[in-house]
Amino acid sequence: MKSLKFILIFVALVIMYACKKEVKQDVKNNNTLSEYVQISNIENSNCSPDPSWFTMVNGSRRTPAPNEGQTSVFANNVTVSNCNFHQWSWQKFLWLTNEYNERPMFLDSLHQVSSIGEKYPKNKTIVLTDTSQASNKQDILKTPVFTSGKPVSSTIYYAIYMNDISYSTMIEYGPKVKADPLSAKNVAFPVGALELKTSWVDVNALSDASSYFVTDALINDIPTKVALLGMHVVGVVENHPEFVWATFEHDALAPYYDWSKATATTDAPVTSTIDYPLFDKSNTSSVKNITSPNSINTNVFSVYKYGTPIEIKSIDNKNVQSYMETSQNGSENFNNIQNINTSVKSQLSGIWNNYFYNGSLWINTEGYKGIEAQAKLIDSLSEKFALQNSKKGDFTRGSVAAYNITMETYVQVGFTSKGIHTTIDSNLVNCFLCHGATHKKSITPLNISHIFTGYVGGLKGLTKTQVKEQHVAFVQEQLVMLRKRNKE
Repeated sequence: MKSLKFILIFVALVIMYACKKEVKQDVKNNNTLSEYVQISNIENSNCSPDPSWFTMVNGSRRTPAPNEGQTSVFANNVTVSNCNFHQWSWQKFLWLTNEYNERPMFLDSLHQVSSIGEKYPKNKTIVLTDTSQASNKQDILKTPVFTSGKPVSSTIYYAIYMNDISYSTMIEYGPKVKADPLSAKNVAFPVGALELKTSWVDVNALSDASSYFVTDALINDIPTKVALLGMHVVGVVENHPEFVWATFEHDALAPYYDWSKATATTDAPVTSTIDYPLFDKSNTSSVKNITSPNSINTNVFSVYKYGTPIEIKSIDNKNVQSYMETSQNGSENFNNIQNINTSVKSQLSGIWNNYFYNGSLWINTEGYKGIEAQAKLIDSLSEKFALQNSKKGDFTRGSVAAYNITMETYVQVGFTSKGIHTTIDSNLVNCFLCHGATHKKSITPLNISHIFTGYVGGLKGLTKTQVKEQHVAFVQEQLVMLRKRNKE
């Protein structure tokens, strides 16, 4: 008995040591978290995919749609976990990219719409005309101008999609909000509502397009082969009428900021030993390359992996890197995403294994039971919804600095060009800076969707350009409010 007891204790100690050692190895090998990360911030993660996601039928993947309603994990907003949202995000992406006749499901099952809610014909060709990002009309992203001239420089284009639930809700309430801006207070998109925003580039702008999903498009009416760069997956689940904002990118679009070379008072210059689709290795970049409004629209880089902000502090004359203290446990969020990404990629095959999940954002609805209470919460925040960004005590959860390198390129560290090292919890921005319940005189959770506000604008006779100008003006108004809060 004593020998057995000794063996059991020895095995337990070995396991404990192995777990601790594995955590340290993960930190050192990570692209964005250097060896200076405080080990005390690191947590283990068991966040993993369900085997059913990789079901194959006649040689094609058939990921089932995630459970989102009253029988889902989201039905209890007290026990639902950080991991549950990341699992939903990946499963939803995989479901949307189930292929039929070599085409991902979302292209033929959803409606491509314009910024004012117009449906484009379903003719298996993507219509691409939109180029500017939400932050500013000047914020247009292009691939680099390489010295050799190859590959060619090209602009990034965007396409928006809605499912039937989102589209029918927009059609029903748009005219009502046009007639009476307050007619839809406490009305939200129902569970199952879904919107996608996708980013595309001419394949000629890529040195090798073999790892990208490639399809046909009309770029300003010119037939063009395009490659998918990124995708926002934005959907409503039980207890979350504000949508879950998930984002995916191709694996190798731009370099990451090297935090190991930064200090508490200075930024590190961004360089690369290889070319990326969005970065020329012969160049050196700084925070100005990723700050709005931007006249420099190439050679961009990613700052916070998985939208989880970190910072450098000077402790005992050493630069120590740690997770920024925000409304969300950065360690838990980062490690859950990293774990599920690693696990998915070890089981996924085909072209979609070249895309990764860069995080998601939602709000904490614990204590707000039912859609009416949650809608009232969103309405009560009104235009101050944008202020619920990332400070301790705010409602935001998940990747509180969420971004997609192709869509929120110029707001990764807020709207400051003073330096990445000056970014703190109160001046971070995320999806909710632009997406709130208030638009003009209208107050409704439906306004969180820019397609809905664009549709209402179109009903009022506004053009796509005018709708874009309204959205940019709204962002600037929110920014003023954010700056006021930071001074208080």
